[in-house]
Amino acid sequence: MRSLYLLLIFSITISSFAQQGDFIILKKNQRTIKTLFAGSPVSFTTATGIYTGKINKIEKDTLFVIQYDIRKVFTNLGVYMIDTISSTQTAFHYKDVTSINKQTSGFNWAASGESLLGGGILLTTVGLGTWIFTKPGTQYHASSPLVLGSATLAGLGYLLMTQNRQIIKFGKKYSLEYISTKK
Repeated sequence: MRSLYLLLIFSITISSFAQQGDFIILKKNQRTIKTLFAGSPVSFTTATGIYTGKINKIEKDTLFVIQYDIRKVFTNLGVYMIDTISSTQTAFHYKDVTSINKQTSGFNWAASGESLLGGGILLTTVGLGTWIFTKPGTQYHASSPLVLGSATLAGLGYLLMTQNRQIIKFGKKYSLEYISTKK
């Protein structure tokens, strides 16, 4: 009798852990590339703004996302510590999500492209400004290879920035699909 009682409690416990929740699939050309489920970190954009947090649950076509407000708080000793000020749960219909940010690791080529673009534009502008406001042959007149090289770096930076996008926009290639596990 005791073993039957333990078997019954064990089977109820296992069945309660085995229940899966609903999930959302990110597809590229009808192929699954990512699955979003409860507990997944997510960063996405809607028509009302950009949201980053952890998915609390997915239920009836709705994402429930918990966002944490983490700030540096000063103590009585004059030093600061990082503390969670508040957390808010926000609900979004999965069709309201217009784009998702990629979770990448390693070197960020897009950020390098932005730096090259900014530096190239700055050097090109200064070089062209010296062509306008100084006489050729003076020490302040920029050489042609410097201006052409900086314009080339700006172009290379633009290419790196556009080719290494960190944002997946939904449309022709990418789509979200809601999968319900409940009957």
